[in-house]
Amino acid sequence: MEQVSDIATFLEATGPYGIVAILGWAFWKVNQQKDAVLRELYERVAEMGRTQTEAMVKVEAALLALKGAIEELREHQAKQVDRRDI
Repeated sequence: MEQVSDIATFLEATGPYGIVAILGWAFWKVNQQKDAVLRELYERVAEMGRTQTEAMVKVEAALLALKGAIEELREHQAKQVDRRDI
């Protein structure tokens, strides 16, 4: 209750400029909290992006290895077919 009377005394002493100061301070505090939440959200999204990129690189490497193995099998089969023709 004492805080309310302190605010009322401050507003009485400062007039309309006091309400502007209080509203400005409140706006600043709300934005400060919002910015903190946005920073945390950005960090989480950035970490998810890094994780997804790592996973995509691993999948790409696995697909390239699979492609190489398939090519080797085809070459091996082609050589076996050529030997039979001889």
